[in-house]
Amino acid sequence: MAALPIDSFLEIFDELYIGSYGKSFTWVIDRDPGQGFIDVIKAISAEDASRPLNQSGSTIAAHTEHLRWSLNYALTFFEGKQERRDWNESWKVKAVTTEEWKNLQSTLLNEYIAVRTAVLEATNLDNPQFLTGVMALLPHAAYHLGAIKQMVLMLKE
Repeated sequence: MAALPIDSFLEIFDELYIGSYGKSFTWVIDRDPGQGFIDVIKAISAEDASRPLNQSGSTIAAHTEHLRWSLNYALTFFEGKQERRDWNESWKVKAVTTEEWKNLQSTLLNEYIAVRTAVLEATNLDNPQFLTGVMALLPHAAYHLGAIKQMVLMLKE
């Protein structure tokens, strides 16, 4: 039996945020443990998360907050609201203390869980615009996961 589009979405959404955890096949990340967004950022110190790689560059903390902010924004659409928000607001966090970094990681995980639950409970996935918005969460997460992984490699140099 073919997977429903939402099943496919959840499989990749979980892979991007949580990782593969023993799966013999992955779609977008390495099968090795620790490759999902949540595990990648856990391995980064607050100091490294706050370090820009060039003068005008972003930080890992900024990418993480941006992704958390965007998941929270997506939740408003699941609630039937169409708020206008300032996208620049999502990039305001640049540096974090150890406590702020742990809180940001925890909040990102909670937003991921809330979005995942909202997708499972959604009744309007037959609306093409709504479904496209849901699917857009995948390349967005993949982009930021890739950006952070590249930043981690540069920090090791």
